[in-house]
Amino acid sequence: MGHGSEHGKVDVPAEAGSTLSVNITIENDADIARLMQTLPPEVFNAVQEWTKEIAVRLAERAKEIVPVRTGHLLDSINPVFGEDVEDPDSDGSPRAFEPIQVVADTPYASFVEFGTSKMTPQPFMGPSAEEVEPEYFAGVDSILEGLGLERADESEALEQ
Repeated sequence: MGHGSEHGKVDVPAEAGSTLSVNITIENDADIARLMQTLPPEVFNAVQEWTKEIAVRLAERAKEIVPVRTGHLLDSINPVFGEDVEDPDSDGSPRAFEPIQVVADTPYASFVEFGTSKMTPQPFMGPSAEEVEPEYFAGVDSILEGLGLERADESEALEQ
């Protein structure tokens, strides 16, 4: 399940029996790397800090709505930053932004989120990601607008 915009995506990958994570991805690192050469580092620092703040909010919201039986799943929901992020898809090349995830680190988190043949899904990460995503991208837009930059809409980008 993925949600996104021109900036990136918020994705809850489904893999049965594994740690459940929400990946906040800034799309197209190559374009971002080119932008880094022309924009001040403060822009990227501001977006990175905003992304961390949103990850914390996403974890807090997931903890508010996760079904609680023993509290183990609730306690396992946390944001993870930088080198602690597990990224099996990484090719090792440098990234424009520090990786950020929100994880539910129990073996049964995905069963709760997506359900099983014998258990109805009780999603908590997906709905939390959907709630914070508009705020996240609005914040990124606000950072860019604060610097006098505006994101081109898709029709303008197609004309170029």
